[in-house]
Amino acid sequence: MPFSAELIEALRRIVGAANVITDPSEVRAAALDGRGRRQGAAFAVVRPGSTAETAAVMKAAAEAGLTVIAQGGNTSNVGGATPEPGLSEEEASSTLILQTGRMRRILSVDPVNNTVTVEAGAVLQAVQEAAAEHHRLFPLSLAAEGSCQIGGVIATNAGGVHVLRYGSARRMVLGLKIVLASGEVLDLMRSLRKDNAGYSLKELFIGSEGTLGIITEAVLTLEPEPRSIISGWTSLAGLEAVETLFSTLESVFGPGLTAFELIGRTPLESLREAAGLEPPIAAADWQVLFDVSDWKSAEGDPAALEEALMPLIENGTLTDAAVSQSDADREAFWRCRETIPPAVKRLGGNVKHDISVPRSGLVGFIRDTSAALKAAFPGVEPSIFGHYGDGNLHFNVGPKAAAFPHEEAIHRLVHDRVSAAGGSIAAEHGVGSLKTDELVRLKAPQEIAAMRSLKLAFDPDNRLNPGRVVRL
Repeated sequence: MPFSAELIEALRRIVGAANVITDPSEVRAAALDGRGRRQGAAFAVVRPGSTAETAAVMKAAAEAGLTVIAQGGNTSNVGGATPEPGLSEEEASSTLILQTGRMRRILSVDPVNNTVTVEAGAVLQAVQEAAAEHHRLFPLSLAAEGSCQIGGVIATNAGGVHVLRYGSARRMVLGLKIVLASGEVLDLMRSLRKDNAGYSLKELFIGSEGTLGIITEAVLTLEPEPRSIISGWTSLAGLEAVETLFSTLESVFGPGLTAFELIGRTPLESLREAAGLEPPIAAADWQVLFDVSDWKSAEGDPAALEEALMPLIENGTLTDAAVSQSDADREAFWRCRETIPPAVKRLGGNVKHDISVPRSGLVGFIRDTSAALKAAFPGVEPSIFGHYGDGNLHFNVGPKAAAFPHEEAIHRLVHDRVSAAGGSIAAEHGVGSLKTDELVRLKAPQEIAAMRSLKLAFDPDNRLNPGRVVRL
């Protein structure tokens, strides 16, 4: 049943009149993806304030035959949180955007069990701050942490800069509460680290991108608060030197190596041009930003890190290095790193890839794929940065004028090489609607069939975020 006054009134009774948005300009804004490139359409936006309200909305949606798009902070880079562009008027009149932002409470912090229980609309930064109040760390950290919501973080299995030590979102989730397409509530809110009583159902919803159910609450693990964190910024003599630097730091500091970011010259030039920021050392083709935490003493010891780096400068592996001497230094280092994506966007953007390759194959992949791109598409320049420590790079291609006319062909070239290297074309941003066809092209038919079976088991009418992850 398409949009009707009766349906709107039913939704208002569930969530309150102020939380059903039908103003065309507001609905249109909610239907625009986070990158500002894909304009969808819907008849309304509904904002439930609890699991019970979400369940009631989903029951009403099921009875009315609606498509429901779950939306958190709308920071998706792959078209995963907004309706598809090009919907017919009839399709748009049957599409509802469900925003989780009213469900934002920190429900409890358990410092003995090292867990925090939150609603799905809680902003990542608020969860980090709640943990810090109890001298604990919620270690997931990414550029959008001031706006992305926990439900979306879990639904995309987000990674960020500390996966090297702490893992991605999946590793931090103990329990979930999910509203299914039917409106039934699946309560998996356990705070256990060991539970072998049947299938681990929660795992199905982590990374499912809102296609199997809507996450409304979560139990998350916390870590001890680091006694010290020191950052280093280094220039490599050549790309191959990244392997020597990583293995040296890992051998000296072990699990104390908590972040390791490789940054190419092109994104740093974008940073300088668009944001006026400079790294703490002279520009080079390849630089590395890293964190080392929890060693020697509670205060940390910059001299110990400098001592570890000195032989690498002496033997020519590194050409320069800077070590943070204060929290202000660390914040300045990381401000450069986290400002790269908005700086690139300000300059017009580029063709984006969120890929992972086994760490041992990254150097060869970067060199060979960069050469192939330049040969096939004259004028383009790879803009590479990201989480070398866990094998995940943002392998982007610009500038806009040279790259955008060949966007699909560039995607295919990069994805083919990722696949040949045993990698993934969706490392931490998810599949959304932008990579579904590529998933079918590159994955085994049996794997696609298994994913379709799961989708049909939980959402037989294909109402939840249809066309994302796997198309039916």
